[in-house]
Amino acid sequence: MPTLMQKIRLGIRGWQRRREESEKEFLTRNASWGAAAPVATAAATTTRTFAIDMEGLTVAYLDDSGQLAHFLDTSDGEIVDVRISESSTYPEPRYRRIPSRNANADADDRRAFIASLDASPSRDALARSSGVESFRHALSADRTLERAWYNFRNDRAIEAIEAWLALSS
Repeated sequence: MPTLMQKIRLGIRGWQRRREESEKEFLTRNASWGAAAPVATAAATTTRTFAIDMEGLTVAYLDDSGQLAHFLDTSDGEIVDVRISESSTYPEPRYRRIPSRNANADADDRRAFIASLDASPSRDALARSSGVESFRHALSADRTLERAWYNFRNDRAIEAIEAWLALSS
């Protein structure tokens, strides 16, 4: 699950993005003398000349709220989040939907994390945990182990994101 600060940053970026897009839309509708904004083509987006917001991608990938759809803007690398009901408004060439994790990814991550730990009482407590709540409770007993879990989970998310980016370019 993304941290609160990651969610806040992503929310602010999305708010700023929607505000900028509405201002651009307003200007193009109301300024008849202005030139139309150029449309990015698929050929132009295959070579990236910008940095991709990896933190935003990680938050978007890990988000399992079911309320938001996340898109990668292939023209500048920013992450755009929209409500699920509005997700069909983004055209395919410029925006690519960020994949979400499969249903068993969290359980797979927990098993892999436990397998990566050295033998200890904390590892045994984690191995005995039967669900998400008991796993989190066992993690909360050791702050170092808890940080290691979130780092492990983020690293796995980044690996999956990088594989998706490699396939999509």
